[in-house]
Amino acid sequence: MRVYSYLFHLLLSLCFLVLGAVAVTSGYHTLQLDLFPWSGRVLTYWLLGLGFAGLAAVYLAFKGVFRILFLVWTVVVVFGLIRGFFFTPYYFGSAGSFWLGVLFLLGAAATVFGAYSRFRQKVPARY
Repeated sequence: MRVYSYLFHLLLSLCFLVLGAVAVTSGYHTLQLDLFPWSGRVLTYWLLGLGFAGLAAVYLAFKGVFRILFLVWTVVVVFGLIRGFFFTPYYFGSAGSFWLGVLFLLGAAATVFGAYSRFRQKVPARY
């Protein structure tokens, strides 16, 4: 479950980074993603920041250094998806896309359990 959590959030963070990097390098800050409360230039920099934050959380959890950050990150992502899918103007184009969104949300929710299992793991003593 931990490996799944790491891979899920690694890929999600890389997607955020790529979207932000493409917007920055192209010079066009016209991104409009209804899942997020921002748009334009602000969204571009939020995507970059979220991408770096996600990568840092995954890396630190993998190394066993600051595992609580990964747990917090996974919970924030799940609440962000719930907010974005159900409490914003975002709409699903079809029943199929709705169920795909629900599956994505359930997949993100499953990562919380993987992050929690890593958080609960005993830290080995270092001498």
